[in-house]
Amino acid sequence: MLQDLYRKETFWQFVRFCVVGIFNTIIDYGVYLFFSRSIGLFFLYANMLAILVAMTFSFFVNKYWTFNNFEKKIKSQSAKFFLIGIVYFFLYNIIFYIGVHNLNMYDLLAKVIAIVIGLSWNFMANKYWTFKKD
Repeated sequence: MLQDLYRKETFWQFVRFCVVGIFNTIIDYGVYLFFSRSIGLFFLYANMLAILVAMTFSFFVNKYWTFNNFEKKIKSQSAKFFLIGIVYFFLYNIIFYIGVHNLNMYDLLAKVIAIVIGLSWNFMANKYWTFKKD
């Protein structure tokens, strides 16, 4: 019985995490398109800015909505979240760079692939480390 509840809780957390991810993607793409297309910033720099803006939004929404975590450990949780984000950031950009530069993919397709690969890793790391309840 407890295992079923846990699985249901984890399932709905993952669903919420994905919903936040959809909004993150919209924010990420909007910022990326603005800097890469409107301003003409080099695609990797535009991508870095887009990820940083989306990560800030993601921390607060995932903390309070996805993981229902109201502990007052903002500093330690945000440090963990951003550390996970930094690892994801490098992984994401390596995948993105290889897709665009080495595989000659369209940049927006390479971004989608990078996002999909990082999704499960980010969820598990944040669930079991960043927002793990005492």
